[in-house]
Amino acid sequence: MNQLARDLLDALSRSRAVVLLKDREVVRQAIAHALTDELRREEEREDSARRRIAAMHPRPKTGSAEWEELFQRFVEEEYLREGLDS
Repeated sequence: MNQLARDLLDALSRSRAVVLLKDREVVRQAIAHALTDELRREEEREDSARRRIAAMHPRPKTGSAEWEELFQRFVEEEYLREGLDS
């Protein structure tokens, strides 16, 4: 995550449209924190989708096309519930 944050910071720094108002290390830490938070939220969305599928009766077989379709739909619903597009 830290390497990705450094890479993003380097790309932003090269852009003439971006002016850093804070020290590079502070900005890098903020980027890393934001990436980590989003990764955590994505895991929560996927866990929620798995729980919803597990609660279904009859439950589709894990890995089946039906399971995959439900999983994608439920994850997308989580994004929509948060007011985000998937």
